[in-house]
Amino acid sequence: MKIPKDFLVDFLKSKNITTIKSRERNLNKLAIKLQRGNLKLQKGEFKGEIIEEYEGLKLIGKGGDELSGWYAGKKGEQIDLGIKLEYPKLVIDYGLWDYHSEHEKWLLKKQTLLTLQIIREHLWDRNLVLASCPKEISEFVKQWDFFGDILINKFIGDAVVLDPHGEVVLKKFEQNKVYILGGIVDKSNRMRTKELGYNLKGVRLELMGKSSNVPDRLNIITKVMCLSLNGESLETAIQQSRS
Repeated sequence: MKIPKDFLVDFLKSKNITTIKSRERNLNKLAIKLQRGNLKLQKGEFKGEIIEEYEGLKLIGKGGDELSGWYAGKKGEQIDLGIKLEYPKLVIDYGLWDYHSEHEKWLLKKQTLLTLQIIREHLWDRNLVLASCPKEISEFVKQWDFFGDILINKFIGDAVVLDPHGEVVLKKFEQNKVYILGGIVDKSNRMRTKELGYNLKGVRLELMGKSSNVPDRLNIITKVMCLSLNGESLETAIQQSRS
């Protein structure tokens, strides 16, 4: 699966660029910001410390003596990386928003932001859909320049529901699938994913044979999905996401 930083590598290689400097410390996020026009490409003489290396491309930041003839910042040429990535999709459904306490709503907003950050480290906003989305969440994510789909109603289409009580154990995440996750932070165990009203197959994640061993936070499940899509086994992905 080709993700944003792969498009960045291809573009820069076509320009014979193997090292780039930026204040952004993650190549995938850098690719997104360049594609969106938030950052531009500037020629010059720069040096810094290597932060990340990927497929022959070096990202450098402050300090260090690694040289680069290019800087990604606010000045320079706007570029089009031609990023096309719509699947897989993770749909977070907030249909039970009104049943949350104010503290639970605050936690849910926090988990939504962490989820967006993880998505941008591994995929990009077009892989995230916010369904049955309340005004509080839509206004919140727009502050962070979210450009995925925001739906007033439920998601309509072929998908599976990630549910700790699902009838089938998920073996792996697939690149062409849509996964629905309940936007739920339930401190008193009163809400269930099935109450979102989707008439779709429910699948559950397990670690050592128990779904209770899998953290239920949105950002943790998102990280598990991203690591699984990157080739990790689900067990390894869950264990890494818990740490």
